Amino acid sequence: MLEMTKKQIRILHISDIHLDNEIGSGAEKSSAQIGLEAAIDASIEQNVDLILLAGDLFDHNRIKVECLNFVDSQFERLLCPLVMIAGNHDCLAEYSIYKRYNPEEASENVFFLRADAGSTCVFKDLGVTVWGRGIVEHHPGHKPLDHIPSVPEDGWYVGVTHGYCVDRDLQSFSSLIRPEEIEASGFDYLALGHVHVFSFMEHGVTKAAYCGSPNKGLGKNDMSAALVELNPQKGVFVNKLNLLPRSF
Repeated sequence: MLEMTKKQIRILHISDIHLDNEIGSGAEKSSAQIGLEAAIDASIEQNVDLILLAGDLFDHNRIKVECLNFVDSQFERLLCPLVMIAGNHDCLAEYSIYKRYNPEEASENVFFLRADAGSTCVFKDLGVTVWGRGIVEHHPGHKPLDHIPSVPEDGWYVGVTHGYCVDRDLQSFSSLIRPEEIEASGFDYLALGHVHVFSFMEHGVTKAAYCGSPNKGLGKNDMSAALVELNPQKGVFVNKLNLLPRSF
C-alpha cells in the first residue's frame, strides 16, 4: 500500500446554514439560501481542495422538495469534495430528512458520513483522512467525540462533528465536547458545528474551530466560514473568512 504524504491543502469549513422552506429567487432569496450560495462561491474563489460541512445544513427535518432542489443546484456547482454530517436540527433520527433525501445524489463530490458511530473517508490525492460523526439524537448521553479511530500512520487527520465544547461539566446539556477529548483525538484539525459565531481553540496537537454561520439571519449579523491551511512544513493555520452575498 502506498503511503500518503502530507500535502499543502486548503479547506473551507462551513456549518449551521439552517435552510428551511422559505425558498425564493433573486432578491427574494432567504438568508440561508444566500449563505449556502456564498459558501460555494467562496470555495471556488479561494480554490480550496476540500469543504467540511459540520452539520445543520437544514433547520429541521420537514424540508420540502423546493428546498432540496435548491441544495442540489448548489452542490452541482462543487469543484472539490464536500464532506458533510448531520447536526442536531437535521439529525439522523427515524424522522430524518436524510431518510428521503440523499445529498450524495446531487454530485459525485458530496460525501455524507452518516454512520451512528462515525465513519471515515480517505482522499489519497490530497493526503488526508476525514473522520466525521453527526447526531442521531441530541441528548445529554450523546458524546460527539466517542468512537474516534486511531490516528492514521500517514497523511493529515481531520475530524468533523457537531456539539457544544465546554471546559466544565454541564450535566443537562446535550452533545457535549470536552477540551481533553479534543486533545486526545489526535486530529490535526477538528471542524466543529453548533455554535453560530467563529471561535478558535487549540488543545494538544489539535487545532479546532467553530466556523460561525453563513446565514446572516441567525441574529449574529455575520456571514462567516473558516479557511484552514494545512502546511507540511509550517503546520495548521485557521482564519475566519467573511463571506459576501451575491449582488442582484
